[in-house]
Amino acid sequence: MTTLLVGGLTILVTSTLINWEGFQAITSSAEEFLAGAIFLFAVGMTFSAISQMGFFAYLLVNRLALGLFKSKKVWHYTQIVLILFTFFDLVYFRYTAFATHQETWLNYVILPAVLLIVSLVFAYIKAQQTNENAFVPALFVLFVVTTVEAVPALVINDPIWVMLMLCTLFVCNVWQLLWLHRLTAEPKKKSA
Repeated sequence: MTTLLVGGLTILVTSTLINWEGFQAITSSAEEFLAGAIFLFAVGMTFSAISQMGFFAYLLVNRLALGLFKSKKVWHYTQIVLILFTFFDLVYFRYTAFATHQETWLNYVILPAVLLIVSLVFAYIKAQQTNENAFVPALFVLFVVTTVEAVPALVINDPIWVMLMLCTLFVCNVWQLLWLHRLTAEPKKKSA
C-alpha cells in the first residue's frame, strides 16, 4: 500500500518539477487542477503497480537463478553482464530508432548514464544497510528492472513521459529495495 502512495506522490512531484508550465496551461480552474492531480496520482499508482510486479518477478528470478547457477558469484557476474548489455541497449536502440541527422549518439548516453549513477548510489546504500553481497542484485533491480518496466515510455520517446515513468518506477523500486530487509527480518525476541 505504501508503494502505491510513493508512486502517486512521486509522479505529482516529478510532473510539478519538469512540466509545471504544461500542467498550468491545461488547468485554468481549481476543478481542472484537482482533476489533473487526481489523474496523475492514479497514473503514478499504476506505475507503482508495474514496479511492484517487476520487483517481485526479480525476486522469483533471483531465487531460480541462484538454484540454477549453484554459485552466487556466477549469478552476480551474469547480472553485471546484463547491466552492461542493458546500458548498451538503452543507448543503441534509442539512438537508431529516434536520432535525427543532427544528433550524435552522445545525446542518448545521458539518460542511461544518469540512471546508472543513481542506481550505483542506492545499490551502495542497500549494501551498507545489509551486506556487500546485496550490491549487484540491488544495482540490477534499480537499473535493469527499472529499464524493462519503463519500456512503454521509452518506445513512445516523449521526454516528459519518459521522465515521469522512469522517476516514478525508480523511486518505487528504491523504496521496495530499501524496505525489503526490514520487512523480512526475524522479529527480535523479547528477553525475560
